[in-house]
Amino acid sequence: MTVWPSRPRRRAVGVFLALFVSVVAVGRRVRSAFRRTRDVPLSPLVASTRVGSDYLQRNDVTTGVQLSGEMDDMAAFARPDFDPDDVHPEVRRFYERTADYDMAYRVRWHRGFRVGAALAARLTSRIEQLNLPGPWQSSGGPLTSELVAIDPDEDPRDGARAWIRTDGTGTAVFVAIYASHVRDGIRYVNIAVPLPWSNLSTVLHVRTHDGPAEDDERSGIELTTRSETGDEGLYLRTSFGSVALPMEQRFRVAPDGDGIHAEHAMWVFGRRFLTIEHDANR
Repeated sequence: MTVWPSRPRRRAVGVFLALFVSVVAVGRRVRSAFRRTRDVPLSPLVASTRVGSDYLQRNDVTTGVQLSGEMDDMAAFARPDFDPDDVHPEVRRFYERTADYDMAYRVRWHRGFRVGAALAARLTSRIEQLNLPGPWQSSGGPLTSELVAIDPDEDPRDGARAWIRTDGTGTAVFVAIYASHVRDGIRYVNIAVPLPWSNLSTVLHVRTHDGPAEDDERSGIELTTRSETGDEGLYLRTSFGSVALPMEQRFRVAPDGDGIHAEHAMWVFGRRFLTIEHDANR
């Protein structure tokens, strides 16, 4: 005669097996996330307790050379399926002569993330990095830009440069180190955001998003982690190693008169939590 376990015991066994499977699955995902970062060239630059607009001077990582653009020449990103000549001249000019533009931004936190964003805003305002207003604060405003070359001995990625954006009080809003790298014939935009004892790195695939040029109509541009060409993604780099994050982001930039309009969208676990809109005019 077969004796079956009691119902409570069967439940306990079921819960244990479910937890075991979940732990194994999470462990595999964590190992995969660490493996993914091994060959991706990420910036070594991090911060201490504060970032701020004087990050470069305090850490002595710059050559002191002022630069004009987020990139020197978009032609460096050319490949068979991306022709920089198809990009609208104003959009291309913005990337190559970023310092010529006055910028303003607006922030929208999406439902389900607003309380967390309000709490995070207290921290980001103190460290002066990713210093976005919370959901119930005034949303954004004008930004002042500075672009400075980074010493290659401090950050060996291709063409590394800092783009520091400050608000009207001189407080840092964004401090980011822009560069690029090539993998399998594709040049990626490679951005590092220094954080306390770590950095948040983003590797972006560059493509047009309005279709090919027709006559005098040129395309806008999209920089995205939401493609599957290889290195794109968001990564957290620490002294213990780097890990791929369950996050995605996308920049779409389109011409707008004598300037551009940009939409920056971010997702976590597939849910959109943040949209930042930028307007830049010469």
